[in-house]
Amino acid sequence: MKKIIIALAVLFLVGCVTVKVPKYLHEDFPYRKDFAADFDQTFTATSRALRELGWKITETTSPSAFDPTKADAKHQLLIFTEIRQTPLLLASTYASLNAYLREIDPEHTQVEIRYLSVLPLPFKNISIYQNDALIHKIFTRIEKNLKP
Repeated sequence: MKKIIIALAVLFLVGCVTVKVPKYLHEDFPYRKDFAADFDQTFTATSRALRELGWKITETTSPSAFDPTKADAKHQLLIFTEIRQTPLLLASTYASLNAYLREIDPEHTQVEIRYLSVLPLPFKNISIYQNDALIHKIFTRIEKNLKP
C-alpha cells in the first residue's frame, strides 16, 4: 500500500510541472552551414526540409524584431517552429527550433539552426541546446532539396 501511495504522489508531482519554451531561441549553441544557393532557393529548401522532418512552421519574421544588432543584413529571415512534445515514461520533453537564414552574397546563404529541448522535472527544468543528429538530418535534407 505504501508503494502505491508513493507512486501516485510521484505521478501527481510530474503532472503538475509547467513548461515555458521561448519562441525566440538565443544563440546558446547555434549550428551554422553555408549553402551555394541564393536566398529564395535556400528558404524554400529549408522550409521543405523542416516540413519533411515533421517540424511545423508557425511563423517567419525579421530577426531584427528580436535582436536589433541583426538589422544591417540585406536578406535575412527567422523561421519559428511549433513546439514538439515527445512523451517519455513519466514525463514529456518539449522541443523547439529556430532557423535563421542570412544572405552572404547573391549566390550564398547561411542557415543557422537553434535548438532547445526542455525536460520538466518537479523541481527543475533540464534544458538541452544540442541535437547533432537532428541538425545533421536537417542540413542533409536542405542540401538534397537544393539539388536540381
